[in-house]
Amino acid sequence: MELKASDITIAITVFSRRQYIFDAIRSALNQTVPVKVIVVEDCGPDVTLRDFVLKEFGDRIEYFRNPQNRGLFGNWNACMEYCRTPWLSILHDDDLLHSDFVEAMLTLAREAPGRALYFCRSTFLKDNGTMVSASVVSWPKGWRDFDVVAFADECLVFFPGQLFRVEAARALGSFRTNSYFTGDWDMWYRLALKFGAAQTATEASVTRSHEGWDRGTSFVLRKGWKYALDNVQRKRNLALLKKERGMVIPFDRAKLLEHSPIPSRWLFRQANGFSRRMLVYNWWLFTHSNPPHLGYALLQWLARCFGPDTFRLGSIRQRLSFTGSNQN
Repeated sequence: MELKASDITIAITVFSRRQYIFDAIRSALNQTVPVKVIVVEDCGPDVTLRDFVLKEFGDRIEYFRNPQNRGLFGNWNACMEYCRTPWLSILHDDDLLHSDFVEAMLTLAREAPGRALYFCRSTFLKDNGTMVSASVVSWPKGWRDFDVVAFADECLVFFPGQLFRVEAARALGSFRTNSYFTGDWDMWYRLALKFGAAQTATEASVTRSHEGWDRGTSFVLRKGWKYALDNVQRKRNLALLKKERGMVIPFDRAKLLEHSPIPSRWLFRQANGFSRRMLVYNWWLFTHSNPPHLGYALLQWLARCFGPDTFRLGSIRQRLSFTGSNQN
């Protein structure tokens, strides 16, 4: 059955932030092919947020507020529960969709029918207003099917810009609420593996790239959890690949660190906030990474000589230097 605009809902998720939500909602409403738009609030502390939004948009949208806080991925499951169409796209309150997003998804669904997940490509909007395009791609058909082996090792897509079949996601148990950082990758991978997924080369969504440290992703980085959680998800994906397809592909940490060395600047900036366990874990990853340049190799040598606390000393020194420069 051909996918139609009437089959699609765009759900904007919000907790308490007002700063960008009007722009997000407008981007969903101003599609060249109109669809149903809902807002799902995850029981935030701003009890007047609903009135604030409905005063601006009235009956052009439906507004739902969870009776209790469900967390990021729990709120995505709430979007599925409030959705009354077969297909759903989830949009964060600070991200945007190009006006041709729905049109691009309908075109992709016609060219690659039968999948349960469709994705466009995203651009990145910096805090200073600069728009940064993702790397240029060249797909012969203008779109690609997801390579489930490559997708197991790396999240091939950026949020937002997805459209998925709600029934298929429910059949897989919905979004895992205990996947603190990788719940989106986890769901997209399971959908791709079980039901198929495709991505168009069209850039039709915008992810806002915040430089501040108040976001959940930033919290994961500050705590040193990012690489640990990514690797847990990779192992989970490979285990599922073996179960579903009988493909036995071992988790190759050495190859991963060869192609994607852990960034030294991030370690020296944030290591003072790591737990001892995360400090040792990230130190091991750093000392086993393939050095991209001589300076990196010298830092590795220092880290091997002085152990994991090398990064904490560097972090303290950087903080003191920053404080001193503010006093001048």
